Amino acid sequence: MDDRERAILTAILEHHISTGEPVGSRTLSKVLDLGVSSATIRNIMADLTEEGYLDQPYTSAGRVPTDLAYRYYVDALPDALPLLDDDRERIEEAVRGPAASLAIRLSNISRLLTELTRLTGVVSAPRLNKTRLKLIEFVKLDTHQVYVVLITQSNMIYHKIIEVSEDLSQEFLHSVTRYLNEQFADYRLLEIREQILERLLQEKEQYDQLLAQAVRLGKKALEISEDRNLFVEGQHNIVLGFLDTETAQRLLLVLEERLSIVEILCETMTTPGVSVGIGKELHHEDLWETALVSAAYGNGTTPLGALGVIGPTRMDYPRVIPIIDYTARMLTNTIMQG
Repeated sequence: MDDRERAILTAILEHHISTGEPVGSRTLSKVLDLGVSSATIRNIMADLTEEGYLDQPYTSAGRVPTDLAYRYYVDALPDALPLLDDDRERIEEAVRGPAASLAIRLSNISRLLTELTRLTGVVSAPRLNKTRLKLIEFVKLDTHQVYVVLITQSNMIYHKIIEVSEDLSQEFLHSVTRYLNEQFADYRLLEIREQILERLLQEKEQYDQLLAQAVRLGKKALEISEDRNLFVEGQHNIVLGFLDTETAQRLLLVLEERLSIVEILCETMTTPGVSVGIGKELHHEDLWETALVSAAYGNGTTPLGALGVIGPTRMDYPRVIPIIDYTARMLTNTIMQG
């Protein structure tokens, strides 16, 4: 592109991001001081349309940017985008503030991202293959129910009620708790699950009652679905951001299903810094009219999860990107400091 084409495309992008409306040559001639006529602007817009940067929804309407235009716009942004002081303070307060568990902290962060961007905030918890056991405990509720609390090294807390076929005493459950903590402390949850499944395949006669129950209870305790590890806030912004009701409904169903979002966030964890997926780059048909801005967080060199926002492709990228970047870096620092 030459300078005029870049200026016109950028003006169309920024005007459409601001208003959501198609942009015409007359509007641009008022916004830009290029010293050229509306006819010249129309010709340049026609060229940009042929090149795939613009689309014309209706014959008489103005142009709207395509995914290719947004990709051009995002790639052309400077590496260091400014972050508002108020945003910085609110991020630090949410990330560094007291929290009973990492899960509560991540939930607070997803809510804050929604408030700051007016988009839908998503935060994935550490994945099972990245998470190590800190403590597991079993508490008897009644004859056939046991309450399980599982705490990871990253201070994620999982709790569930499991069904048992025998009436197990609390003293016996304490023995199971001690055994599992001694055997598997600091093991990855996925490793524990694999080892327990291997032991289940062995002859039951090899175990006494304690070991047999420990294996069975451990298996049930570790049946944790990855789709539970996603914190979502601001679904109402999906409805506000898309005029097309059908599109909004599809997006809400994807957010409800959760696992697809977890998988997409997992993909972004391999990218250093902030990742911006636009439209079909997200490889999920129901997300083709959205953009996801995300970044990984971790405990130094190891990514544990990711956080970000989902919204229309016409989101305010210069404001959103530094918010995601700073939040991820603050959360990483907080986890590293313990």
